[in-house]
Amino acid sequence: MQAERWRGSLTIGDGWAILEGVAGANAPHTHLAHQLTAGIDGPLEVECFGRLQIIPSRQYVIIPSGCAHAIGPIETRLRSIYFDRASAAPAGSGQERGFSLAGSRLSAALDEFNETGSPASLMGVFTIGEQSAQPERSLTQLLDGAPDSATPGSIAHDLGVSPSRLRQMSHATFGAPISHVLQWRQLQRAARALSGNASLAQAAEAGGFSDQSHFTRRMRRWFGVSPGAGLSGLEVRIAPTRQGC
Repeated sequence: MQAERWRGSLTIGDGWAILEGVAGANAPHTHLAHQLTAGIDGPLEVECFGRLQIIPSRQYVIIPSGCAHAIGPIETRLRSIYFDRASAAPAGSGQERGFSLAGSRLSAALDEFNETGSPASLMGVFTIGEQSAQPERSLTQLLDGAPDSATPGSIAHDLGVSPSRLRQMSHATFGAPISHVLQWRQLQRAARALSGNASLAQAAEAGGFSDQSHFTRRMRRWFGVSPGAGLSGLEVRIAPTRQGC
């Protein structure tokens, strides 16, 4: 059904993404990005860890990485901004397990974003986590250049660390096992393929999934929707690299 599908645009940048459009159906899910979402022409329903709250129109809600949530109601116009956990954390969100409302400073920056259409206006109100030790920086740098075929074993080998040490580094940097980080990268590659008019089957192949069913299972886990309902109705774009961002 048309109402089940998400519709609108998805712009993917370096460490961030912006979805603007109409909400479709979604089941409770978790992902590795911090999410800031607001209803544009009506209130938003946010379910997080079994708690349902109605968020007034144009009030942004912060959903931290790892917080199980669902967004509604279907057909609500919304704007969602995603930041990779390793890039930045919303000021004031810390390590909270539940969602919270954006404060005045963040809301003001989001208002500016509404006018400029540039995520650069948000970066000043995002708190970069405490400076990581060298191994954690090494992990993010290695992942940036890792081949699509990278595995937890190959990552540990290239870093020269044990599997247990890699688990510690991944949890400190991403709040999740390295296997989840690699799955997240697969979904990003698949979404980028869709920006080049790839079919869902071609996107699954580009992401390194064994088949389209594998792609579907990962999408349901991370976004609570199938690729057909969650991506086929979106115009996917890759943002140009911005100097100074």
